[in-house]
Amino acid sequence: MLGISREKGLVGLDIGSYSVKAVELKTRKKGDRETYEVAKVGYEQLPHDAIVEGTIIDSAAVVETIRLIFDENKISNKDIVISISGNSVIIKKISLPAMERQELAESIIWEAKHNIPYPYEETNVDYAVLKSPRGVEERNLDILLVAAKKDKIANYSSAVNQARKNLQAIEVDVFALQNALELNYPEVFFDKTVAIINLGANITNVVIIEKGTPQLFRDLSLGGYFFTENMRKELNIPFEEAEKLLKGIPGKSVAADQFQTVLAMNIRDLLDEMEKTFSFYEAGEKRERKIEQIYLSGGLANVTNMAGAFEHKFRIKSEIFNPFRNIPFDEKKFDPIFFNEMAPAFGVAVGLSTRKAEK
Repeated sequence: MLGISREKGLVGLDIGSYSVKAVELKTRKKGDRETYEVAKVGYEQLPHDAIVEGTIIDSAAVVETIRLIFDENKISNKDIVISISGNSVIIKKISLPAMERQELAESIIWEAKHNIPYPYEETNVDYAVLKSPRGVEERNLDILLVAAKKDKIANYSSAVNQARKNLQAIEVDVFALQNALELNYPEVFFDKTVAIINLGANITNVVIIEKGTPQLFRDLSLGGYFFTENMRKELNIPFEEAEKLLKGIPGKSVAADQFQTVLAMNIRDLLDEMEKTFSFYEAGEKRERKIEQIYLSGGLANVTNMAGAFEHKFRIKSEIFNPFRNIPFDEKKFDPIFFNEMAPAFGVAVGLSTRKAEK
């Protein structure tokens, strides 16, 4: 069920630790290419701790939220695609000599058994053969090996089934982000080395793409909840107040300069982790190309001056990712203010919604 393949439209359902996002797109033909328009979109916050570190703890709350997002936004299409990430998902880039399809499939099983830190029988495995960046001579096959623990898949599949939706495919967050980036920023996606960083509640996803070919994937165990929890402790305030401060809502018991000091500390810690990931990428395979552009996605991307902090730290152009940049919506049906403020949270959902149901 883990898929990296692509006709019927699906609803992209991003079940995050903080909220559930849904996107359904209408497809139109424009010459020899497809274009998209927003058909339906929905957002519902989850109760705190309904999902912890990528595992559904309160299944009833998640099921009810999925049902609510479809009902409230009149989404009649029950065919959905979801995505997963975190420690239970392993993505490895491997290189193999060119070989026939059957031989390759057998080699993948062998590689999976030797590259995955879990028993092979406990995982679902898939793979995709990557195209080399333009101008690079192809000698071997570069392959993305993807494995996810079966219990993680069952955890999410069960919630979707209880919500009476038809689960058509399970993706990985970073692949969905890559799809959304390609669709909305093709001029950057195919011509530059770019990093897209999805700053979620519990997990931060990182994908680095060089001229259209993914080179590095990382899931880091940090995000908005870590910021909120640190602020709660440092400022001695309730979790709910810390959460409001992070959203830019002034608090009565905390001075603005106190908040900014603690926020700056948390952003610094995040940037230090990013620096390790960037350094690992740039040191690998004797790379001459450096990261040229950073896009920030996810709810935490909207925190005051987050993009500016990235740009100042790495001296790389950094901006907030807009997954609706090339996807128009009817302003008579949808609130433009909602799209403007909430767009960064929909990166994964938009990427998922571009997938088609397999025939």
